[in-house]
Amino acid sequence: MADRTSANLVKAQAKLLGAFQEKELRYRYPVTYLAFKLSGAIMFPNYDELRKREDRVVETNYKTRSSRALGGARTHNHTGVKGDSATLTPTWTPYSDKFNISLKQADNSLYSADEQLAAEIQECVSNFAEGMETVATNYIFANRSGVNVATAEGTFDAADDVWKITESTHGDRAVQITKSVMHANKYNNSNLAVFCDTISFNKFEKDAAQGAQNSTNLSFQYNGVTFIHSVELGALGAGLIGAYAKGFWIVAEMGTFGVLPWIPKQNRMGVETKVNKYASLMNPIDGFSYAVHSYEAVADDTANNGYAQDVVTQYEISIDQSLNKAPLSTASETVFQAFALV
Repeated sequence: MADRTSANLVKAQAKLLGAFQEKELRYRYPVTYLAFKLSGAIMFPNYDELRKREDRVVETNYKTRSSRALGGARTHNHTGVKGDSATLTPTWTPYSDKFNISLKQADNSLYSADEQLAAEIQECVSNFAEGMETVATNYIFANRSGVNVATAEGTFDAADDVWKITESTHGDRAVQITKSVMHANKYNNSNLAVFCDTISFNKFEKDAAQGAQNSTNLSFQYNGVTFIHSVELGALGAGLIGAYAKGFWIVAEMGTFGVLPWIPKQNRMGVETKVNKYASLMNPIDGFSYAVHSYEAVADDTANNGYAQDVVTQYEISIDQSLNKAPLSTASETVFQAFALV
């Protein structure tokens, strides 16, 4: 043929390596979600066995606070009241991701079957990281407290459930005021998690940089407080009546919130039948075991880089998650206090 085009080399292909490949596969590190992991099992360590199956209700008990003003002189006929208790019933929500692999799709591919399977699993891990970060951010926002008893250097907006700090006069002391407000609401203000939108995170990190500070995994700590960059919190705060755009953050004492992961016992045991398999894998990001369910089906998978007489294996990776906060008996009060600069 003219110009010897029939002798041209076929399209050359190479695998991108290192950072060149990783940037396409990048995901946002789920710092908000991982904060829930720190104390989840402390709530009640044997919950996975108590639940048994998805449709079984688990109920936990806790003692309620009996707050009373102190009396005066001693009397011979004093009478009192008994304390009380209440229950917390965790609810689990299933989350899943799925993909398929065919027997023949790697036959003429640059990537081996093992490489393609590993890539699909990595995609699921990344999807769970970003998905659970959204779930956790939405949870703390939706569960912000409707009660705040503090009175100094700010005001509580009951319409938005936000403690407002005036930026022009107190903005440079926002962290200090936040700690004081949490103390007024009877929390340990030396062990606080501060979930920040990008604006407040940047401001607080700048303030922290004026002295000793450390920075790891998009979180930093100073004065006994851990600041967490919850990127999606900004849009949520901006959507409130106050349309907070100068800095929005939500605070809770560490140990008062957690997550309870759960998968069925068949996945934990690795049960195999004639038609499907139950397995589990360890998610390297959160360290939890995720359920893997798979089954095979004959198929013409030509349209998906397989071939005419092929076998497609369908995979589903899943986990049930229960995000929880410490129960409070006062109506509309929660452990999550929201703040904003105005």
